[in-house]
Amino acid sequence: MEQGFNSMGSAQLERSLDILELLVRSGGPRRLAEIVDEVGGPKATIHRLLSTLQARGYVTQEPRTSLYSAGVRCFELGSMWVQNLDMRAVAAPLLAQLNEETGETIHLAVYDHGDVVYIEKLESRQPVVAKSYVGRRCPATCVATGRALLAFEPAEEIERVLTGPLPAYTADSVTDPAALADLLAAVRDEGHAVNHGSYREGVGGVAAPIRDHTGRVVASVGICLPEQRFGPDRFPELRDRTVATAVAVSRALGGPASLVTAARNDA
Repeated sequence: MEQGFNSMGSAQLERSLDILELLVRSGGPRRLAEIVDEVGGPKATIHRLLSTLQARGYVTQEPRTSLYSAGVRCFELGSMWVQNLDMRAVAAPLLAQLNEETGETIHLAVYDHGDVVYIEKLESRQPVVAKSYVGRRCPATCVATGRALLAFEPAEEIERVLTGPLPAYTADSVTDPAALADLLAAVRDEGHAVNHGSYREGVGGVAAPIRDHTGRVVASVGICLPEQRFGPDRFPELRDRTVATAVAVSRALGGPASLVTAARNDA
């Protein structure tokens, strides 16, 4: 008896969640018949579940048309989830996995007025490492984590940065605004950024953007390492692992579950 009750309760919960997901994703009100067709199950059961969800504020019904929409309670819970979300905590196990797989220094970074700021770092286990620390600022135009962020800033912010001073830190620093604009466009098209000695001689890196539940780029994850371990033979693996980690963190934040690029016209 108890097993039968649990099975029935589970089925009702599944249908309720299917209804909520349908209404949230549909982009507009839906008729009862449409909901029944897409969710499946007896019409009377779907109507009862809608009434329960409506009573709790998860569903609203327009009195004149009787159309159903997602209710404000969905927004309230989503907002509370976002407020309580700790990006560093969410990213921690995925960054640790990338560190373990590559053996290199891993950075989690955010953008701030033309700079990139490291908010998390896992040290390389190699005897020769590229030194950095949490809280460090670097010019976003020069390092991979910064380029992966700047590329997705509003056009006005990109223009402000590119028309400002673009100092040369090494012989490989990119100081021409047009060249930097092309470089950032490539980041949007390819979904990752690369640096070969643009900020510190002999130090390179690869990074990819992290997106939140709105699809907005909110951080980047990157590998920082000496150029001697960043040759063409190793680059594809490091790039792919970095991108995979960025996508995994994005998904954990409620963002896209696959790489988003301008080349696919969905960035």
